[in-house]
Amino acid sequence: MKFSQQFFSNSFFEQDNAKLELTDLARKSCLIHQDAAGLYSWMSLGLRTQRRVESIVREEMDRAGFCEMQMSLLQDADLWRQSGRIDVYGDELMRLTNRAGRLFCLGATCEELATNMVKTHYNKTDMSLGLYQFGNKYRDELRTRGGLARAKEFIMKDAYTFNATEGGARKAYEAVREAYIRIFHRLQLDVIVKSSDNGEIGGRSSEEFHVLSELGEDETDGHKSLECAHIFDLGDRYSKAMGLVNAKGEFVKMGCFGVGISRLAMLLLNRQRDERGFWGSESFNTFDVVLTVIDWERQAHQEAAEAMRRDLQVRGLSVLVDDRLAQAGKKLADAELIACRQRIVIGKNAITSGRFEWMNRRTMARETATAQEVVDRCARQI
Repeated sequence: MKFSQQFFSNSFFEQDNAKLELTDLARKSCLIHQDAAGLYSWMSLGLRTQRRVESIVREEMDRAGFCEMQMSLLQDADLWRQSGRIDVYGDELMRLTNRAGRLFCLGATCEELATNMVKTHYNKTDMSLGLYQFGNKYRDELRTRGGLARAKEFIMKDAYTFNATEGGARKAYEAVREAYIRIFHRLQLDVIVKSSDNGEIGGRSSEEFHVLSELGEDETDGHKSLECAHIFDLGDRYSKAMGLVNAKGEFVKMGCFGVGISRLAMLLLNRQRDERGFWGSESFNTFDVVLTVIDWERQAHQEAAEAMRRDLQVRGLSVLVDDRLAQAGKKLADAELIACRQRIVIGKNAITSGRFEWMNRRTMARETATAQEVVDRCARQI
């Protein structure tokens, strides 16, 4: 992939990255764009970091036996009236009216919608079903902070289980709990699991998954912590309200399970930053390697970059080729800014000597080696 094809332009930002707050540094890195207070868009590089988190969550949800789907963002308010939550949820629930005067809401969560769908297709059966989706959620937060750590629109993985028996519901709950612990482990985050109040979701019990972070607003072990996931044993809270029963006419047992994808991305960016920008880790990055090509207009430099790109991609690495007609200093600085794991410099000296500079972005360790040795070095970092 070429740098010139990315949504990237940051010359108007403060030059000293150490002076920038997390959100401003993410904006300068062209990972996110702030549309309004509490509203952000993912730019092309930022979308890659978000999808790194999504891919890990998806793999673990599939492993836990869930199937992925996609539900509507716009929900009929009658479903929320049926569950009794439309007033309980309060002003955080964003509402709108269509031209016929019918009330709708933007999904803050999807218990009602999921229950209604399952009732249509599975009612009066011995169901054992796990569903999940990735989607935008909307809450009219009174206090937004930390960029996408607490925003009015955010990305969440939400999942729902429907079981005919209590035993089946408990087994599904434990499967998700174990999947979540694996997710945090793969993201190299130490997670604290603690019992919690069910709040507006309702149900019998729940547990929160916290990570210690300055972005947090909660207190855990005497430190600030950020809630990144929440799992709920709903019992028959929604099935009873909406008439979802098993083959024996008993109300189905349900669970719901959420992971804040955009919140986790902001947490990881905050963990992986220094005075130069963001460094990429194995599990969370924009690219594995950026090829910083000095004097791109030289044919020999382009050919060397293309050969190295092919060799790296064959080894399973994602590669960004900096083909911009920009000064060397800016290219080098941008490579250190955008959460790439490794940098290789291709320029006149490298072409002449046959030795290329490789850098580990996290440690800033450098070494020079032949093209093949550099490719081998990058591959060992996977």
